[in-house]
Amino acid sequence: MRRPAGRPLGPWAAGLCFVLLSLGILVFTTALQAGSVLRTLGNYLRQPLLLGLNLLPIAAVLALLWGLLGNLFWAGSATSLLFHLLSLTNLIKIEGRKDPLVPADFGLITEALEATGEYRLNLHLPYLAVILAVAVLLALAGRRWRARPKPPVRALLAVAAAGLMTLGMCTFYPSKTLYSDLVRGVEGLTEGNVPKVFDETGFVYCFVHNLRLYQVERPEHYDRAQAAQWSRAPADAETPALLPDVIFIQCEAFSGLYHAPVFAYPEGQNPMAAYDRVCGSDRAVSGRIVVSNYGAGTANTEFDVLTGMQTNMLSATPSSAFRMVHKNTPTLARSFARLGYEGYFMHPGQRWFYNRESVYHYLGLDDQVFLDDFDNPYWKGSFVSDQSFLARLEQDYQAHLAQSEAPWFAFTVTIQNHQAYPWSKYSETLPPAPISVPVSDQTLEAASVYAQGIRDSAGMLEQLTQYLDGLDRPVLVVFWGDHLPALGSGFDVWRELGLDIGNESDLSWAMDTYTTPFVIWENRALAEALPLSPDRLELPADGRLSDIYLGQLVYELLGMEHDPYFNYLGQARRVLPVLNLGRYALPDGTLTTALTPAQQAVEEKLDCWEYYRITEPMED
Repeated sequence: MRRPAGRPLGPWAAGLCFVLLSLGILVFTTALQAGSVLRTLGNYLRQPLLLGLNLLPIAAVLALLWGLLGNLFWAGSATSLLFHLLSLTNLIKIEGRKDPLVPADFGLITEALEATGEYRLNLHLPYLAVILAVAVLLALAGRRWRARPKPPVRALLAVAAAGLMTLGMCTFYPSKTLYSDLVRGVEGLTEGNVPKVFDETGFVYCFVHNLRLYQVERPEHYDRAQAAQWSRAPADAETPALLPDVIFIQCEAFSGLYHAPVFAYPEGQNPMAAYDRVCGSDRAVSGRIVVSNYGAGTANTEFDVLTGMQTNMLSATPSSAFRMVHKNTPTLARSFARLGYEGYFMHPGQRWFYNRESVYHYLGLDDQVFLDDFDNPYWKGSFVSDQSFLARLEQDYQAHLAQSEAPWFAFTVTIQNHQAYPWSKYSETLPPAPISVPVSDQTLEAASVYAQGIRDSAGMLEQLTQYLDGLDRPVLVVFWGDHLPALGSGFDVWRELGLDIGNESDLSWAMDTYTTPFVIWENRALAEALPLSPDRLELPADGRLSDIYLGQLVYELLGMEHDPYFNYLGQARRVLPVLNLGRYALPDGTLTTALTPAQQAVEEKLDCWEYYRITEPMED
């Protein structure tokens, strides 16, 4: 029998080459990332676990291919090519979209190829040349040196490598706790800045960590052809006769807490007073929405309202909806754009947080304003104030009016009232909240500081309505809270205030844990042509809706008809006004966990249609 070509390597030499190859591939993979290679390697040394988590997948693939191919250097050639091309693709994607490469992106290859024509991408051809040269050199090295274990050893290598990675994927790689701990261990790094996390904790670990995360789950009864049939735009859809400007405002942690009887504010001094005055107008309709999260998850409520799709229906595991958006997606913003509206998004926070800059392009809003676009904003505590938010909103609206006759669709998100709520949150001395029962210092502190944020948010809304009432141009405003605030640790503060928030064993309190206020208001210029009333909108008896219906209310109110999904949402909300984690509210306000077959059919259709809209290429 002819012996394999090449000089044989002894076991120790082969083992040393295996280690050096694994480390070399890791270093070059790290060097291809967008950040500083020295800083990332330094993070590996400061947190050796990071080094191990980044090295293990490379070593496992190398061992697996060595076992299968029987040639260490040929295995090294294939392994280097795989990880180096992935890292280069990650670099290109971060530069082009401010968004790292995740495994879910490979389900969108066709759309990604189409999108490359829309951007001036730096493909880093010199890097690509080096990657290919390294792979070729390793392949040639495999002809000169031979490290070919016996068949039993090769089989053991392959099985051990596959088993170790399988174990890792079932235990530590998907762990969000471990991920958070490692991110906190890097100075100056925050978990929300996902591209920077990839750079500074290592692309390989982050990529593998995301293998089983943020996956949209295919519904059991999904039929693609049927969903495609549902999605055909109606041929007879008419353009509404009236196209007012529409301003959506999602207010950070805005809730109705201070309507609780435990607070004894003098008349007119309740933090909610300005909000109540807006709601009390004969040109307003108010109610409550049920959102996907408690205490956090701002972006999930943005997603729910703008898309009409519920985050909690996309996956059985808690997820960030924005991490599931990888392509152009049908939204309310796109529906308005079809009618000639100019879209606008504004949020006085970091553009990288929740990957908003990239995601809002996919959601159809390219005109974006973030924190770094503000000139000398007024801060309250650690965040840009609601007053600065309002000033920028009015400034940009006035600029639109001066430059364009097209109607305006604005989707905006505030930030001032973000947690936490210690006495030190604001520089001013705040009065203690008047609470009619004895409470702990922790509860008094949280209730008093949070009250200032509510007061400022409500005042901002009232000032906006006063400004818009001075215009001859018709305007509709939609205002709501994104989630209840996390007042301290756990739910103790709520319960001291007589509110059993967080009690999942009681259906009413479980629903209230996810409930926030909303109001739809119209200025005088719009009111005569489009009078508002709960009866006109056919709101349920208790005024409570899932957040996926909030945008649909506006869609229906204006007489829009061209998006069949939003048309169906109008039917669904009249059957199941609230869907929330297996809990439901019916039109008469009844709460239940059991559905009739007809009600269940509505939920299943929503579930299947959501899956179609977020996974299939968007129809023109």
